[in-house]
Amino acid sequence: MKQVLQHRIDSTFAHYDVNRNGVIELADIYALANRLLQAFGEPASSERGRELVEAYDRFWEMLAEHCDTDRDGRIGPVEYRDAMNEAFVEGGPINMDFLEVVQSLLDLMDTNGDGRVDASEFGVLLKARGLSAEECGRAFTHLDTDGDGAISVQEYVTAVRDYYTNPAEDTPGSWLYPRALQRI
Repeated sequence: MKQVLQHRIDSTFAHYDVNRNGVIELADIYALANRLLQAFGEPASSERGRELVEAYDRFWEMLAEHCDTDRDGRIGPVEYRDAMNEAFVEGGPINMDFLEVVQSLLDLMDTNGDGRVDASEFGVLLKARGLSAEECGRAFTHLDTDGDGAISVQEYVTAVRDYYTNPAEDTPGSWLYPRALQRI
């Protein structure tokens, strides 16, 4: 059980280490933001693009504050693993900045401006993370826990907590990243 959760933490570290140099740095976080902007066809100079980049700035600040224990501007795998264990596996609090990042992410995903993130909109994010079209549909079904046809901030945050705390394979959180990354 603990091995599955540790593998998930290591998998998200690998996802965040975009340039594959063994550490997470601000440049990696900007690369993730850029990947999403490209996936949504949103220029960084637009209002929504700037909001996402600003949210990812706050995400980096949150990660650095909680993970970068030696304050060198780089988060190594052990620093990340220890912080994620403390924050999620051991039941520590989720920083309010995380909620703001999720809100900005969901705002960007709401491409039709109806205030909801439907399956096709959410699928763009999941495809940018490497999920297949089929996995995106199944993931949406698992994450839309209230069945209203949209992913809310609360559903997304609950899924993230679930990803880090519940080793079962068919829970909402287990669908946030490609299945292959989660297997050990």
